[in-house]
Order: sequence, then structure tokens, then C-alpha cells
Amino acid sequence: MSQNRYHGIDDYIVRLITFKAKQLTAHPGFSDADREDLEQELLLDLLRRQPNYDPERAQNNTFVARVVEHRAATLIEERKAGLRDYRLQAFSLNDHIEDEDGVRCERSETFDQGDYLLRTGRQSRSSDELRDLGIDVRSVVDQLPPKLRDLCQRLMRDSITDVSRETGIPRSTLYGIIDKVRVAFNDAGLEDYL
Repeated sequence: MSQNRYHGIDDYIVRLITFKAKQLTAHPGFSDADREDLEQELLLDLLRRQPNYDPERAQNNTFVARVVEHRAATLIEERKAGLRDYRLQAFSLNDHIEDEDGVRCERSETFDQGDYLLRTGRQSRSSDELRDLGIDVRSVVDQLPPKLRDLCQRLMRDSITDVSRETGIPRSTLYGIIDKVRVAFNDAGLEDYL
């Protein structure tokens, strides 16, 4: 039973709205818990549209019925839209399923981790691009003079401050070394990765 109060609202409107909300709760995507909210949504839409009522075009009850019917239909459509679609199946990534080869595994194992990271913006390049980039970077670093190579490898792992502290080389000097490494990467055609 609805707890909504309809003081000052025509009995026909109240009966129509409570009936339509009850019908909607029987529709997939809605539940009995939605009933009061649906009643309020239907009434609010009707009150917003009431100033558009033209008595020369239809009787008030006809206008009310059409507005309520239309809003009920749009509520169903909204419930089917995008991520709210009740027809979408929810599942756990920990569910055990069979993969393409018939091997039993967790659902999460069937997703490409690199593709996931790329789609969520946590990674800016695909797994293949990252692999190729790693090969290119190793190739350039391997061609550096031994001292420069050592510092470059340290800077790839640690911050400038940490490398400065470990090696005793001032940070300003390290920035100069980084400029030399950049030149090597530019010469190798890897300026896009800097």
C-alpha cells in the first residue's frame, strides 16, 4: 500500500497514477519497492505538463491518461537504456567457466589485461606497442657509453634525487645527462616517447 499523500489531487488522477505505478512494478526492471517513487514520478510529470492542457482538443481525463501513459512508457525505455538496462546480465569475474579451448578457468582470466588497461585509461598504449617500445628503448640504452648507460638504467628505476644521492652526482649534472640521453632517443626516432 502506498504511503504517498494526494491532498487536493483529483480522485481520477490518483486512481490512474496508483494503477499505472502498480502495473509498472509488474514490468521487468521494476519492483514493488519502486512503486511510491513511480507514483511520484508520474504525478510530477503530469503536474509539469498540466499548463499545456487545451480543453478544446480533449477532455481533461483524456489528457491526463495520455500524459501518464506516455511517462510510463518513457520510464520503461529509460530503464532499458545503457548501463541501467535490467536485461544486462551481471556476473562475477571470479565465476568458473570454460575458455575457448574447453579449459576451466576464472572468467577474469579470459580478458586481455592490456586491452582493459587501455580502455580504462590506465595505459596509453596497447600491449604490442609497449612491447615494441621496450625493445626500442633497450636498443637505444644498450648503444649508450657504459657510464651513460648505467645512469640511464638507474634513472629508469629511481628518481633523480635518489640517483643523485646514491652516485654523489649533483641533480643539475643529472639533468644535463638526461638531455644527452634525449638526443640519443631523438636520433633513434623515438622522440614521441619522451
